[in-house]
Amino acid sequence: MATYAKNTKRIRLFGGNDLQIYFGAQWHPLGHIITGTLEDKTDSQEITFADGNSIDIDGKRRVKLTVTLAQTSKDELELIDVLRDNVYPVYYNNGVVNGKKQTFYFPQVNIIPTMTLKSPDNPQNIVLEMSVQPMESNVTVTTDTLVPAGETVDSGSAVTSQNKFYAIIER
Repeated sequence: MATYAKNTKRIRLFGGNDLQIYFGAQWHPLGHIITGTLEDKTDSQEITFADGNSIDIDGKRRVKLTVTLAQTSKDELELIDVLRDNVYPVYYNNGVVNGKKQTFYFPQVNIIPTMTLKSPDNPQNIVLEMSVQPMESNVTVTTDTLVPAGETVDSGSAVTSQNKFYAIIER
């Protein structure tokens, strides 16, 4: 059962500086991160009744993860072309919250990479915009789920999300 109360230990000031993408039969850490933004938005749709009254209801839900990478070596620059036109599992470290490491596991994302190499700039960067695809049911992470080395969930403690897009793992 979730608890909701004022608790300054639940305030997160910094991210985890770790994004990993699974391709080529292994997890790849993508280096230092400047920023990471998770957007989980639901549009509203107005319904008007015969008497003229109306209400707004949930519409389309869209989940997007955008990460700005600080590293721009040849490897990172060429990664843009490697990641196009496919879907991948992604593991994103959101930092420490309330003394626990908080990570997000996305089973399927479509990556839309862009690059900005402005000189001089501090720093040059690569932006990976990821459209998260919904699954058929709520996302579950178990000991059998393919996650990066050292990031497995404890035996017997599966994590089941409240949504079809991602699971939040705290340990």
